Amino acid sequence: MMTSHCLHYYVGTYTDSPSTSTGIARITLNPDSGELTRLEDVTALRNPSYLTVTQVGLYSVSEVSRDEGALVQFTSPLSSRQLAIAGDSPCHLAIKPPYLAVANYGSGNTSLFLLDEKGQPQRALSELYIAGRGTNPDRQRSPHAHQVCFFAHSNQLAVVDLGADQIHIYDYRVNAPGHKFTLTQTIPMPAGSGPRHLVFNKSETLAYLVCELSETVITLLKEQNKWHIVHQCDLLKNVKSEEAASAIQLSDDDRFLYVSCRAQNKICLFDVSAIEPIKIAEYDSGGAFPRDFTLSCDGLWLLVANQHSDNIVSFRRNRETGELTPTGYQCTVSVPVCLQPVREYKSE
Repeated sequence: MMTSHCLHYYVGTYTDSPSTSTGIARITLNPDSGELTRLEDVTALRNPSYLTVTQVGLYSVSEVSRDEGALVQFTSPLSSRQLAIAGDSPCHLAIKPPYLAVANYGSGNTSLFLLDEKGQPQRALSELYIAGRGTNPDRQRSPHAHQVCFFAHSNQLAVVDLGADQIHIYDYRVNAPGHKFTLTQTIPMPAGSGPRHLVFNKSETLAYLVCELSETVITLLKEQNKWHIVHQCDLLKNVKSEEAASAIQLSDDDRFLYVSCRAQNKICLFDVSAIEPIKIAEYDSGGAFPRDFTLSCDGLWLLVANQHSDNIVSFRRNRETGELTPTGYQCTVSVPVCLQPVREYKSE
């Protein structure tokens, strides 16, 4: 599992039939050509749909119901650990020591875990849950937590609720008695929009939110410690929403925003050097149903995981303009749904 220079990537997959995946895959990117190569799998796990990597190890969730064994898994070169999740269909996780948070799409709750000094999840702490529903009768009959995100510059946690069209902000004090997370703001989103994932600029004064159901991107501004909407725009012009917008990434210089539209097989590029995003281009994803994508650490590459065509595709990226150029390279991974760059692990 030791690698370097962000040339290697973990791939989360769905393993249930008709998939032939067995768990978390691994690929490598040639930094000269963009060629992609499939390596040996990392670990067997059912439906590891979301992964995150720190300097101490790899974390993943098993996206099944709690009755089927929903769990969070930690893997490092020297140890591994699994803990059950009191939720259904966990789909996202975030870490800020000493805490790990998991968003459970099916049950709508967020599960909190305590990490030890080596980064291993030790025990469940509590569940965050706010009842609600949206206006879409097929997709929003109950809360659906779809993302959890710890703030870098404050002791806060954001929970994105696709089912109730809301973002919840919680405050916490590290290692306070009871490890209590207190709701401090709920940000309502447009009715039926289905907020999915958000990203923050480096100063955490601006956030960009992709809404799955309305296929829009919303800009939020923080003023006087409160967040509010300042702009909203369609991802694709003059196209009926297919309710399937997906991943969102911000470049490391905070200038360019990328968003995927799964049903239309597109990657959209926006200039966000000003508060209102300006659409620059859209690109064919090189496959079907681009569930996730990631930018390389040097900003020179973008990799796309196309869920329905079982392929991962590389694009060369211009750091000055944000524009993408397909390399023509791809590799096969059955039902890929998440991409995470590998990091060097600290010695224990």
